[in-house]
Amino acid sequence: MSSLHPQVQQLVAALATKPPAAPWEVSITAYREAGERLAVLAGLPDDGCAVTELAIPVRRGSVNARHYRPPGESVGPAVVYLHGGGFVRGSLDSHDRLCRALCMRGGLGVVSVAYRLAPENQFPAAHNDAFDALRWVSQHAGELMIDPTALAVAGDSSGGALAAATALATRSVGPPLKAQGLLCPALDATMSSGSVDRYHAGPLLTREGLAWSYDQYVPDAGDRRSAQVSPLFEETLAAAPPAIIISAQIDPVADDARRYAEALATAGVAVKAREYAGMPHSFMLLAGVLEDGEHALTAFANDLAELVKSGRAGPGPCAS
Repeated sequence: MSSLHPQVQQLVAALATKPPAAPWEVSITAYREAGERLAVLAGLPDDGCAVTELAIPVRRGSVNARHYRPPGESVGPAVVYLHGGGFVRGSLDSHDRLCRALCMRGGLGVVSVAYRLAPENQFPAAHNDAFDALRWVSQHAGELMIDPTALAVAGDSSGGALAAATALATRSVGPPLKAQGLLCPALDATMSSGSVDRYHAGPLLTREGLAWSYDQYVPDAGDRRSAQVSPLFEETLAAAPPAIIISAQIDPVADDARRYAEALATAGVAVKAREYAGMPHSFMLLAGVLEDGEHALTAFANDLAELVKSGRAGPGPCAS
């Protein structure tokens, strides 16, 4: 743990006074409730945006969503956001502060989607909900005051996997996207990245925890090798939307992000990638206690907004 940033070391020490139970040691309900309690570490929300609750029809019923709009009455660019949580937990509330930051700092409309969770809903439920929600937002852009030609999809952790898979799917069936934004994305369900072993003990995400999450959502080992579940296995990334990728160094899925950025660049896709030294998985959700988390939120919002508005990702992979 010597490579952890000092602020992360302090956080880990504080959490160690009452360590959370492993997800397999408690009920799914208790695990989800524990995740919601972590939202306090995200910091104070920005109340400047207008917020509306939505119900979005999908191919099997409907999902709840939350629409954030920056001040003003003009039509503007927007991002469909897919929260993380290992496909098992996470909600509109757990990611409220992050979505507000995207909205206010990037000047973006944000539609946060509460896709169906595992283990009650296994693959491809969340993937279908993510794509259906994006398509609905595109089709109802006018009433949402969204420019349908300036749309992006984004997400963190498992939500990053959903965002990447959704972005790839739009190449053949639309709607057209200007960008994809990925925060600490988990992009290889076979867990073959070297970082899975290098940082197997976490903190905040362990190899065991990652494996457990995949077991809940994708129990079939064959499905895990599909490009839909593991975008890193896509044969060609050509014509994928330009990407903004932010990752953490001390993270089992750190190499997923690095490999994907390199693969996108090789395929001729514009990509801007930042890895934050000494940071753990999903550190941007801890912006209330980690300065780099706050920095990452602002950088992500600004870079994603610039990309959606211009269609260019700027320079290739870089480190931070």
